[in-house]
Amino acid sequence: MATKKPSNKRTTTKKKTTSSKKVSTQKRSFRKRLFFFFLKAGTLGIAAVFIFCLFVYLGLFGALPSEDELSKIQNHSASEVYSIDEQLMGRYYVEHRLTIDNSQISPYVKEALVATEDSRFFEHNGLDIISLGRVVVRTIIFGDKAQGGGSTISQQLAKNLYPRMRLGFLTLPVGKTKEIFTAARLENIYSKEDILTLYLNTVPYGEDIYGIEIASKRFFGKKSKNLNPAESATLVGMLAANTAYNPRVNPERSIKRRNIVLSRMRDHGTLSENEYLKWKKSKIVLNYKRLDHNTGIAPYFREKIRVKAQNILEDKYGDEYDIYSDGLKIYTSIDAKLQDYAEKAVDQQMTRLQEEFNRHWKGRSPWAKHPQVYTNALRQSRRYQKMKEAGHNDEAIFKAMEKKVPMTIYTHSGEKKVNMSPVDSVKHYLMLLNTGFVAMNPRNGHVLAWVGGIDHKTYQYDHVTSRRLVGSTFKPIVYAAALQDGVSPCDFISNEQVVYEDYDDWNPANSNGKHDGYFSVKGGLANSVNTISAKLITQIGVRKVINLAEDMGIESDIPKYPSIALGTAELSLLDMVSAYTTFPNYGRPVEPVMLMRIEDRDGNVLYENEGRLPKDEVYDEDVAYFMVEMMRGVVERGTGSSLRSVFNLKSELAGKTGTTQDNSDGWFIGYTPNIVAGAWVGNDQPSIHFRSTALGSGGHMALPIFARFMQRLEKDRSRYQYHKGSFYVVPSRLQKRFMCDDYSETDPDKGFFDSFFEGFDKPDSLKLKKQQERKAKKEQKKKTDHKSVLQKMKDLFKK
Repeated sequence: MATKKPSNKRTTTKKKTTSSKKVSTQKRSFRKRLFFFFLKAGTLGIAAVFIFCLFVYLGLFGALPSEDELSKIQNHSASEVYSIDEQLMGRYYVEHRLTIDNSQISPYVKEALVATEDSRFFEHNGLDIISLGRVVVRTIIFGDKAQGGGSTISQQLAKNLYPRMRLGFLTLPVGKTKEIFTAARLENIYSKEDILTLYLNTVPYGEDIYGIEIASKRFFGKKSKNLNPAESATLVGMLAANTAYNPRVNPERSIKRRNIVLSRMRDHGTLSENEYLKWKKSKIVLNYKRLDHNTGIAPYFREKIRVKAQNILEDKYGDEYDIYSDGLKIYTSIDAKLQDYAEKAVDQQMTRLQEEFNRHWKGRSPWAKHPQVYTNALRQSRRYQKMKEAGHNDEAIFKAMEKKVPMTIYTHSGEKKVNMSPVDSVKHYLMLLNTGFVAMNPRNGHVLAWVGGIDHKTYQYDHVTSRRLVGSTFKPIVYAAALQDGVSPCDFISNEQVVYEDYDDWNPANSNGKHDGYFSVKGGLANSVNTISAKLITQIGVRKVINLAEDMGIESDIPKYPSIALGTAELSLLDMVSAYTTFPNYGRPVEPVMLMRIEDRDGNVLYENEGRLPKDEVYDEDVAYFMVEMMRGVVERGTGSSLRSVFNLKSELAGKTGTTQDNSDGWFIGYTPNIVAGAWVGNDQPSIHFRSTALGSGGHMALPIFARFMQRLEKDRSRYQYHKGSFYVVPSRLQKRFMCDDYSETDPDKGFFDSFFEGFDKPDSLKLKKQQERKAKKEQKKKTDHKSVLQKMKDLFKK
């Protein structure tokens, strides 16, 4: 009988159970170790985060702003410049921002902001854990870009106020942590509405602008409180990406982003479904208005005002106020309408004149006789300077500058993108004529219009204050000095060309080459005869003319040579127009007034111009009448007659043209009883000019600017005071002294016997006697009881 083997089943089962228990124990042990590992790691992580946050809080990575500092937040706010008719002219700023209060912001803007950027804004205290979770899950994992970022509005405000420091890989964590702490402090100090206002005043919008107010004015031409839901959503949508959602640059993407914001406003309960659908279907209608240092009203004038305002504030308040950041309101004398007329007149004339100048020199170089002008311009160009700094020699530089490259150039029709060599670019700018124009109220000195050049971005140099040869516009000062010295309007003077040995053989000639016959004094001025001006100044003396010019307000140095009678003094347009205020004021000059008032951001007056009455009369009453009538002759029958015959101006006008040697400078200064305005035209390089006086005269180059300005002014009924006034009626006792012709082939003062001895000069004693007799008659006539112009002026200013 076979022996039965014992079964191993039990043993096997026990072995399996033991093995299973070991595996289970190992798993439990692993999980336990894993648990403790993560526990330790988590604890260490939390400790590390805590220590990191503590270091940030303690200022290891830069001090956090204190609550005291945060309570005194005052954003940089641009100072605004206004015209006398309260039109915004421009701004001074480091950051282009206008700080406004809560009531000036559209509720749609605030609602769009909260709905899009921080829907739980009114529920948290600066840190929104739910929002952070949402960002992780929906934005990062699912890619839902409509949900916004994880930072609350308070944190974004902290970031705007205190930009992140560059700390390498620590930049983001340090920055975020600082923003959380700063946001908490902001929430402790400010109300929710104040935080919204602070935020909307600080947000960057690209294009170098900050804050909702500037953005609203830039893109929609309105104040932010007047924005509708769609406009509000457009501007709030831009905060996600300034350029990508810019409605001017990327209109389609801007609309898509706007509609996302509108949908969030609907979901948030701000808009009903019907309102949402209405605004979603609407188009973006921009009213884009760019206002920077080079645009706006009178940019050249604003630069002058900036310097004046800074000097006044420094003198009165030290460093208490900053014109770039304190949100000041600066009021000027400029009349915005007149400024517009001036700029349009300049654009119209300079466009036409430049085309004429280009045709005149077509195929030729104006600098051919002065090649240094061209080579200097090349060496002063930015491209030359950069290559020179890089160590290249002239040959290599000039060769490189002959290659065409893409560039943007200025033209009278605006900026133009072209493929042009830098060499041709230099030639282009050398060919451009430039100009200056200024208008003043002669009663109070207010500067009403100021155009300093053809384009402020291209030419920063102000041609209203630059000094150029003044040409024949100086002659009225010579004539006024001569009249004051006893000369009469109907005195006839030989037109003969004379060599003045006492003045280094000075030999002035007339521009037309004619030197026959005799001109009356009034005819000499009307026709701008050089020989007559030269004889007057040599007769009365150079010093008397200079003294009168200084009394009339010209502060620049005037050379002590008789050639100033022909305009060889270098003076500014502002100098000359200021001096010309003497004529419609009948002998009383006024100083230019530009800055009227400065206020702080709260409306407190920091400075106010008290105004000035005209100065004392610088010549007597008779001379005052004579000068106005003689300068009216320039317009009625002289070198300024095109104002009537071509431009059909109806106002009572007087003035004077001016043309300098080689036609380098063209001038015209004219006036009515209540406005004085002058224009200069030329090239920045005097050697570049028209080749003929017919084209290069003041009457052809500068007078049309004055004329086109006056044409617009005469059509403006709201500015009638500047063109409807009348000059005083010349007293009957003086009218006879004007009753003579401008020109005579023979000397009307001579009888037959004198004419027979035409070639002989009168003895100096007879000339002196005649002068003395005239002075005696003049003194006798002054005793008349006729009411003087001076009294009339005093009565006027009292009113």
